[in-house]
Amino acid sequence: MPVITGIEASRGAVRVYIDGVAALRVPKSHFEKLPLREGEEIDLDAYTDRLASIQLGDAWESALTLLERSDRSAKSLGDALRRKGYAAPAVDAVLERLRESGLIDDARYAQRMAELQSKGPVGLYAFKRRLRAKGISDDDAEEALAHFDEDQQRDACLAAARKLFHKYEALPPREGKAKLSQALARRGFPWDAVESALNQLFE
Repeated sequence: MPVITGIEASRGAVRVYIDGVAALRVPKSHFEKLPLREGEEIDLDAYTDRLASIQLGDAWESALTLLERSDRSAKSLGDALRRKGYAAPAVDAVLERLRESGLIDDARYAQRMAELQSKGPVGLYAFKRRLRAKGISDDDAEEALAHFDEDQQRDACLAAARKLFHKYEALPPREGKAKLSQALARRGFPWDAVESALNQLFE
């Protein structure tokens, strides 16, 4: 049976070390209801389930507060709740309830993100990576990417290239063109859009 080897309290939370490894971060108010002591053996799954049962109400309120501040994907909201010390079963239950009530919807979230991002100089591949990092499914991402068509990407890439052009305009044309193309590729623009922007700027 694993053994509790350390307990540290700081900033409203308690960190619990099990067999020398930081295994739990619990809000102080919840830890006081389910206290642990150094040297005790612990069934981590059983403790986590008990912890989740007393956290559900607070986790729900915390999730609503986070959503009031900004729209989030299910993954980013879950990550934020776990960082606050809510146990995985409590987080999963809250996310399921939020999905059922329509308060979180990854497809809708991806569409909103796409609408906003497509108005600026954002590359298609960079946006794809952003969606993936936020846990958006491939199907939801594919629908959102309809905002990033060829014409939009050419215009966005040209806008980005114009902002970057001053860094390279003093270089020999071939070198300047190569460096600018690399900078645009790093920003996630497809090659056709990069080539179009370079042709316009270096004419």
